[in-house]
Amino acid sequence: MRIVAIGDMNFITGFQLAGVKNVYEANDLWQAQKSLEIIKEMQDIAIVIIQRSYAVKLKKYINEWRTQKNIYPIILELPDYKEKGEYEDPMRNIIRRAIGIDILKR
Repeated sequence: MRIVAIGDMNFITGFQLAGVKNVYEANDLWQAQKSLEIIKEMQDIAIVIIQRSYAVKLKKYINEWRTQKNIYPIILELPDYKEKGEYEDPMRNIIRRAIGIDILKR
């Protein structure tokens, strides 16, 4: 099972440094959607990390994909360096829904 990341060069560079080998550079919405279409056809993808600025605009496409694929891949929408404001961790919500409690509550 592989992890892939989709985003602009600044976004994907961090994942490359962290050891993610499968990255797709997308400098616009069209490239991001084309990357998702390529990844959608792959069978061994466990996690797709996508820059939130693209994910928001491709929400309908991503939601259709989630309903078709069941559990895998997990699609994480992460903010980029330009995004301001508070960020809520999507994995935290998934864990909270799965087990019924917030294990990271402080």
